[in-house]
Amino acid sequence: MKRLIKCLVWDLYNTIWEGVILEEEVTIREGLPEVITELDRRGIIQSVASRGDEAVASANLSRHGLAEYFIAPQINWLPKFRSIRSICSELNFSPDATAFIDDDPFEREQIRFTIPDVRVYDAADALSLPDLPEFTPETITRESSMRRQLYAAELQRHKAESEYGSRLEFLTSCGMKLSVRPAVHADLPRVAELMSRTHQLNTTGLMIDREKLEEYLTEPGRCVMVAELNDRFGEYGIMAAAISETSGDTWKLGYLAVSCRVMGRGIEKAVLAKLLNNAVRSGYRAIQADLKETGQNRMMKALYQMTGFRNTGRKDEEGRLLYQFYGSHPVTMPEWVEVL
Repeated sequence: MKRLIKCLVWDLYNTIWEGVILEEEVTIREGLPEVITELDRRGIIQSVASRGDEAVASANLSRHGLAEYFIAPQINWLPKFRSIRSICSELNFSPDATAFIDDDPFEREQIRFTIPDVRVYDAADALSLPDLPEFTPETITRESSMRRQLYAAELQRHKAESEYGSRLEFLTSCGMKLSVRPAVHADLPRVAELMSRTHQLNTTGLMIDREKLEEYLTEPGRCVMVAELNDRFGEYGIMAAAISETSGDTWKLGYLAVSCRVMGRGIEKAVLAKLLNNAVRSGYRAIQADLKETGQNRMMKALYQMTGFRNTGRKDEEGRLLYQFYGSHPVTMPEWVEVL
């Protein structure tokens, strides 16, 4: 199955609308607003990489009620591959989770050549995008339907950060409040979504179907946890999921995934610290964790090492390395995060 697209970047001229604004009155292509709103409902972030006058093009998008659907649009006179790279950087999307759609064969081929991991589509196929598997998540969660608003709030955070003298000042000003709790049935679609969408802050790349997750909720010795985060800019929703198992006096973290939206804020450390401190307080003497290197999750290996885990060198049949915790406890929380 193709990896899900997280961000779709649109050209404007003869892709979303027909004609050139400065030359004539443009019209939105029939059926395009319905495609844009459906992809938005599914949680696919959409942006724009198009050449032209930004003020004129933005005004036209607003006139047709479409401007709000595009996050971090790049409308300028630069090559489109630069605009796409800028969008990926600003929104923290990897190229292989990004797609570009344009009517011009030259532009499409240039993106294939300069950013080969970006998937490219012909504007003639725009109406069929919602039918493609890479644009069709298995589940649509509350977080999916509000993802555009979550990313818009994230851009507000980036803008606000520039007003502070240091990173610590800014993080402290955010008023982050973290809650880590056992999952309930209603959380499982979001847990499954995190498994399918999260690749960088993911300890094993584990994929578990909904039926198995349901079993885990009541299976003795197994626990599914979720984490929610809020700050002064708004809520993040459920942004982390963990699965642990116990045997005798041993507690093992079998899986941890944290949304890339909170990357660089110490939240992954805060979630891990909360889980470890809970395990120690519950009386477990041996604390372990699994890690399977996927090529994209090097940050999780570093997180384990910084928290006090060491690689035992033991690997199971699925390639997961066993890490043992040798750090001091309680594990220190980032000072700017309040754990509820």
